[in-house]
Amino acid sequence: MSSIEQARQAISQLVSKNRYEVMTEVTAIFTELMEPYGIKPVVVGGLAVEIYTRNQYTTQDIDLIMGRRDLANEIFFQLGFKKEGRHWFNPDLGISVEIPNDVLEDADEDRIIKVHLPSGRYVYVIGIEDIILDRLRACVHWKSTSDCEWGIRMLKVHRDRLAVDYMILEARKDHLSTLKKLEEWLKEE
Repeated sequence: MSSIEQARQAISQLVSKNRYEVMTEVTAIFTELMEPYGIKPVVVGGLAVEIYTRNQYTTQDIDLIMGRRDLANEIFFQLGFKKEGRHWFNPDLGISVEIPNDVLEDADEDRIIKVHLPSGRYVYVIGIEDIILDRLRACVHWKSTSDCEWGIRMLKVHRDRLAVDYMILEARKDHLSTLKKLEEWLKEE
Protein backbone atom coordinates (compact mmCIF):
# COMPACT_ATOMS: atom_id res chain seq x y z
CA MET A 1 0.00 0.00 0.00
CA SER A 2 1.38 3.44 -0.93
CA SER A 3 1.66 6.23 1.60
CA ILE A 4 -1.09 8.12 -0.27
CA GLU A 5 -3.38 5.10 0.05
CA GLN A 6 -2.57 4.81 3.76
CA ALA A 7 -3.18 8.53 4.18
CA ARG A 8 -6.54 8.33 2.36
CA GLN A 9 -7.53 5.44 4.61
CA ALA A 10 -6.48 7.35 7.76
CA ILE A 11 -8.40 10.43 6.60
CA SER A 12 -11.54 8.38 5.88
CA GLN A 13 -11.48 7.17 9.50
CA LEU A 14 -11.73 10.77 10.73
CA VAL A 15 -15.29 11.32 9.50
CA SER A 16 -16.88 10.68 12.92
CA LYS A 17 -14.30 12.69 14.91
CA ASN A 18 -14.76 16.20 16.28
CA ARG A 19 -13.70 19.10 14.09
CA TYR A 20 -10.54 19.92 16.06
CA GLU A 21 -9.30 16.34 15.87
CA VAL A 22 -10.10 16.19 12.16
CA MET A 23 -8.19 19.40 11.47
CA THR A 24 -5.11 18.47 13.49
CA GLU A 25 -5.00 14.88 12.19
CA VAL A 26 -5.40 15.94 8.55
CA THR A 27 -2.58 18.42 9.08
CA ALA A 28 -0.42 15.72 10.67
CA ILE A 29 -1.12 13.25 7.85
CA PHE A 30 -0.28 15.92 5.28
CA THR A 31 2.90 16.76 7.24
CA GLU A 32 3.99 13.11 7.08
CA LEU A 33 3.50 13.14 3.32
CA MET A 34 5.51 16.35 2.84
CA GLU A 35 8.49 15.53 5.04
CA PRO A 36 10.17 13.11 2.57
CA TYR A 37 10.43 16.14 0.26
CA GLY A 38 12.17 18.18 2.97
CA ILE A 39 9.07 20.30 3.53
CA LYS A 40 7.79 21.12 7.00
CA PRO A 41 4.28 22.66 6.87
CA VAL A 42 3.79 25.11 9.76
CA VAL A 43 0.34 25.72 11.26
CA VAL A 44 -0.44 29.43 11.58
CA GLY A 45 -3.63 31.46 11.91
CA GLY A 46 -6.76 30.23 13.61
CA LEU A 47 -5.72 26.61 14.04
CA ALA A 48 -2.55 27.75 15.84
CA VAL A 49 -4.74 29.84 18.16
CA GLU A 50 -7.02 26.82 18.66
CA ILE A 51 -4.04 24.63 19.56
CA TYR A 52 -2.62 27.16 22.03
CA THR A 53 -6.02 27.79 23.65
CA ARG A 54 -6.62 24.05 24.00
CA ASN A 55 -9.60 24.11 21.68
CA GLN A 56 -11.36 27.12 23.27
CA TYR A 57 -11.03 29.11 20.06
CA THR A 58 -12.53 27.53 16.94
CA THR A 59 -11.54 28.10 13.36
CA GLN A 60 -13.02 27.23 10.01
CA ASP A 61 -9.90 26.34 8.03
CA ILE A 62 -6.30 25.20 8.28
CA ASP A 63 -3.61 27.74 7.37
CA LEU A 64 -0.20 26.30 6.57
CA ILE A 65 3.04 28.03 5.65
CA MET A 66 5.23 26.03 3.29
CA GLY A 67 6.86 26.08 -0.11
CA ARG A 68 5.99 23.88 -3.08
CA ARG A 69 2.31 24.65 -3.57
CA ASP A 70 2.51 22.58 -6.74
CA LEU A 71 3.36 19.50 -4.69
CA ALA A 72 0.74 20.39 -2.07
CA ASN A 73 -1.84 20.68 -4.85
CA GLU A 74 -0.92 17.24 -6.19
CA ILE A 75 -1.06 15.62 -2.75
CA PHE A 76 -4.31 17.28 -1.70
CA PHE A 77 -5.86 16.18 -4.99
CA GLN A 78 -4.72 12.59 -4.37
CA LEU A 79 -6.19 12.78 -0.86
CA GLY A 80 -9.61 13.67 -2.25
CA PHE A 81 -9.55 17.44 -1.76
CA LYS A 82 -11.03 19.79 -4.35
CA LYS A 83 -9.41 23.11 -5.28
CA GLU A 84 -11.71 26.07 -4.64
CA GLY A 85 -9.96 29.38 -5.20
CA ARG A 86 -7.09 29.61 -2.71
CA HIS A 87 -8.36 26.66 -0.67
CA TRP A 88 -8.35 22.89 -0.93
CA PHE A 89 -11.66 21.55 0.36
CA ASN A 90 -12.53 18.06 1.54
CA PRO A 91 -16.29 17.61 1.13
CA ASP A 92 -16.42 14.44 3.27
CA LEU A 93 -14.80 16.14 6.25
CA GLY A 94 -16.09 19.66 5.62
CA ILE A 95 -12.65 21.24 6.08
CA SER A 96 -10.48 23.45 3.95
CA VAL A 97 -6.77 24.18 3.82
CA GLU A 98 -5.04 27.33 2.63
CA ILE A 99 -1.36 28.05 2.12
CA PRO A 100 -1.29 31.84 2.52
CA ASN A 101 2.49 32.14 2.10
CA ASP A 102 5.58 30.18 1.10
CA VAL A 103 7.69 31.52 3.99
CA LEU A 104 7.02 32.34 7.61
CA GLU A 105 7.03 36.15 7.84
CA ASP A 106 7.18 38.22 11.03
CA ALA A 107 8.03 35.10 13.01
CA ASP A 108 11.10 33.25 14.21
CA GLU A 109 11.49 29.77 12.70
CA ASP A 110 13.48 28.71 15.76
CA ARG A 111 10.33 29.17 17.87
CA ILE A 112 8.27 26.68 15.85
CA ILE A 113 7.16 23.82 18.05
CA LYS A 114 6.33 20.22 17.29
CA VAL A 115 2.99 19.25 18.85
CA HIS A 116 2.47 15.53 19.38
CA LEU A 117 -1.12 14.34 18.94
CA PRO A 118 -2.78 11.47 20.83
CA SER A 119 -2.61 9.41 17.61
CA GLY A 120 1.19 9.49 17.70
CA ARG A 121 1.34 11.89 14.75
CA TYR A 122 2.52 15.48 15.06
CA VAL A 123 2.17 18.95 13.59
CA TYR A 124 4.50 21.94 13.50
CA VAL A 125 3.03 25.14 14.95
CA ILE A 126 4.20 28.76 14.87
CA GLY A 127 5.73 29.77 18.21
CA ILE A 128 3.39 31.05 20.91
CA GLU A 129 5.07 34.46 21.02
CA ASP A 130 4.66 34.87 17.27
CA ILE A 131 0.97 33.90 17.17
CA ILE A 132 0.30 36.32 20.04
CA LEU A 133 2.16 39.01 18.11
CA ASP A 134 0.12 38.16 15.02
CA ARG A 135 -3.12 38.67 16.96
CA LEU A 136 -1.67 41.82 18.56
CA ARG A 137 -0.96 43.31 15.12
CA ALA A 138 -4.50 42.49 13.95
CA CYS A 139 -5.84 44.04 17.16
CA VAL A 140 -3.89 47.27 16.63
CA HIS A 141 -3.90 47.70 12.85
CA TRP A 142 -7.27 46.19 11.91
CA LYS A 143 -9.03 47.14 15.16
CA SER A 144 -10.12 43.50 15.44
CA THR A 145 -11.70 43.04 18.87
CA SER A 146 -11.71 39.26 18.45
CA ASP A 147 -7.95 39.25 17.82
CA CYS A 148 -7.47 41.52 20.85
CA GLU A 149 -9.43 39.09 23.00
CA TRP A 150 -7.65 35.94 21.83
CA GLY A 151 -4.22 37.53 21.84
CA ILE A 152 -4.49 38.61 25.45
CA ARG A 153 -6.03 35.26 26.44
CA MET A 154 -3.07 33.38 25.02
CA LEU A 155 -0.67 35.82 26.67
CA LYS A 156 -2.28 35.23 30.07
CA VAL A 157 -2.42 31.43 29.72
CA HIS A 158 1.19 31.10 28.56
CA ARG A 159 2.66 34.10 30.45
CA ASP A 160 5.13 32.07 32.51
CA ARG A 161 6.85 30.58 29.47
CA LEU A 162 6.86 33.55 27.09
CA ALA A 163 10.04 35.20 25.85
CA VAL A 164 8.74 38.66 26.71
CA ASP A 165 11.96 40.43 25.66
CA TYR A 166 11.61 38.90 22.18
CA MET A 167 7.98 40.02 22.00
CA ILE A 168 8.83 43.59 23.02
CA LEU A 169 11.62 43.74 20.44
CA GLU A 170 9.31 42.46 17.67
CA ALA A 171 6.47 44.81 18.68
CA ARG A 172 8.92 47.73 18.64
CA LYS A 173 9.96 46.78 15.06
CA ASP A 174 6.30 46.80 13.99
CA HIS A 175 5.00 50.13 15.25
CA LEU A 176 4.85 52.28 18.37
CA SER A 177 1.12 51.56 18.74
CA THR A 178 1.85 47.82 18.66
CA LEU A 179 4.44 48.19 21.40
CA LYS A 180 2.07 50.28 23.53
CA LYS A 181 -0.71 47.70 23.21
CA LEU A 182 1.69 44.88 24.14
CA GLU A 183 2.81 46.84 27.20
CA GLU A 184 -0.87 47.25 28.19
CA TRP A 185 -1.43 43.52 27.84
CA LEU A 186 1.66 42.71 29.88
CA LYS A 187 0.43 44.96 32.72
CA GLU A 188 -2.92 43.14 32.88
CA GLU A 189 -2.69 40.30 35.34
